[in-house]
Amino acid sequence: MKIIKNSRGIETLIFAKTLEKEALEQIKKLINFEPYLDAKFRIMPDAHLGKGCTIGTTMTITDKITPNMVGVDIGCGMLTVKLKAKEIDFKELDKVIKTEIPSGFKVHKKAKKDFDFSNLRCQNHADLERALLSIGTLGGGNHFIEVGKSKAGVIYLVIHSGSRKLGSDICNYYQRKAIRHASNTTRIAQSIIDKLRFEGREDEIAAQIKKIKKPVVDKELAFLAGDDFDDYMNDMAIAQRYASHNRSAIAEIILKETGLQESKRFETIHNYIDFKRMILRKGAVSAEKGEVLLIPINMSEGSLLCVGKGNENWNYSAPHGAGRLMSRTQAKKAIGMDDYIHSMRNVYTTSVGKKTLDEAPQAYKSIEEIKSAIVDTVEVIDVITPLYNFKDH
Repeated sequence: MKIIKNSRGIETLIFAKTLEKEALEQIKKLINFEPYLDAKFRIMPDAHLGKGCTIGTTMTITDKITPNMVGVDIGCGMLTVKLKAKEIDFKELDKVIKTEIPSGFKVHKKAKKDFDFSNLRCQNHADLERALLSIGTLGGGNHFIEVGKSKAGVIYLVIHSGSRKLGSDICNYYQRKAIRHASNTTRIAQSIIDKLRFEGREDEIAAQIKKIKKPVVDKELAFLAGDDFDDYMNDMAIAQRYASHNRSAIAEIILKETGLQESKRFETIHNYIDFKRMILRKGAVSAEKGEVLLIPINMSEGSLLCVGKGNENWNYSAPHGAGRLMSRTQAKKAIGMDDYIHSMRNVYTTSVGKKTLDEAPQAYKSIEEIKSAIVDTVEVIDVITPLYNFKDH
């Protein structure tokens, strides 16, 4: 564990054993950003460089928020479905997924499910028609559909997806608003006018206004406050429900088309705001006492099935995965296709290829590094080993 302090002497705990220099600098910049000087930061073991803030960031929030920190894939997470099946026809499953569940930028031709957007405050700035057509779609990148078996012999279906373009529309709208707000000299001028009038120096107003310079704005960290904060939080909650609805729709399609039956399910969300605790988690998950959660490692080693310990010193949080060892660009240069194919030899997949090379197991930290780093926040109760994997390709 590494401890760093901000300008007020408040400690930030970093639980990552390996961390890029750039990510550390990003963390230092964030914890010293004036609106968040009093926040409690805890950085997860899978931390790596991100946009807005480091992936693996958890922080307490009060009345200010930077939309970029949660990012565009609001509510992204995993739905884990415990299946009753003992064996699965993976060829049939693969066909169903390719036929019935659009991935990448593709959406359904007709809406599969409805969703209530009536309370979305930025709805005039979001493509709601596409949002409806996106319910029951996977997305690209590290999003996946996986089937695995635990050491106890239980088969699980795991769906990793988020809020699709809706989350992007919401984030981008509010981040633009935050940037405009930070760039606005009207507020500065008004405060000067009010001050000079109070002091009886009205004759100096014109001269002081001319001296105002346009502020230098950090576009990545520009933040919302007041009514804008409330609007964003409202729309954030809606996007989180939408993301959950999307994962549920994917599961429903798979179960219906394959005839598979479930016994129970749970969700593990990692790009969101925990409204109960008022904790922002960017690439981190909730680990409340007794809470069941899933931490995926990579395409070949599978996922850790865990139970949270409710550790306040960790912001009641755990890592959302293994964390990348190398960027997507680096992975495509450093990992050979033969090595990638060999690492996936025990998994049924038609997704291995150049397009998914940046998602190869070698691009991520090892399962052992993560297991040893999380003992204070979760108990690992089982390991789910992949039998089948699908990613957009």
